[in-house]
Amino acid sequence: MIGIIVGAGRIGYNLASSMYEKHDITLIEKDKTQCEKIANLLDCYIIHGTATNTKLLEEADIDNADFFVAATANDEVNLLSSVYAKDHGVKKVISRLNNVEHRDIFAKLDIPFINPERSATRYMVRNIVRPTAQRLVSIGKGDAEILEIVVKNKDVLFTPVRDIQNNTDKFIIITIYSGKEEIIPTNESELDYNDRIIVLVKQEYMDEVRQFFTKKD
Repeated sequence: MIGIIVGAGRIGYNLASSMYEKHDITLIEKDKTQCEKIANLLDCYIIHGTATNTKLLEEADIDNADFFVAATANDEVNLLSSVYAKDHGVKKVISRLNNVEHRDIFAKLDIPFINPERSATRYMVRNIVRPTAQRLVSIGKGDAEILEIVVKNKDVLFTPVRDIQNNTDKFIIITIYSGKEEIIPTNESELDYNDRIIVLVKQEYMDEVRQFFTKKD
């Protein structure tokens, strides 16, 4: 698939890093230094500029994009660029909503959106019976992120989640996508190669946890 991601912050970068190996990803970022940094980390097309610039979106080949994700910290940029993407026939459009007071505007314009804080809350509700998840959020005092990671580390394959986490307060696996199956893991659940996992992780351990699950022999 061909995808455009606007914003190379934590959300945009994490999304691109989990998809670029199998999909044709274009990243749009207004910060030149961040563009240069990402260029050394990901093998994808990076455009320096703002996504409210229609010529820039045309340069990103928006007419042929299969999906468009607006993940900046600016709701105006996310909204305007998402509307432009829909007008150009992009089938899957989703936007980050930073200020929940803007949700009615997004809804009226039929722009699907995700609020990171509320998404994290929903994950917690779904996993409320797992106190380790609540403890992680409490210890982090809200300083936690949700990562989507494709499992490549053969050392963790067919190992119970209980043993992988081993009572750590760095991260917790909250969802496993194995093929088309969505799994809310128990202590006995096991990971398979190329499973996609949703992980709640303290920000200070993000790189460490990502490398742990993706390192190859």
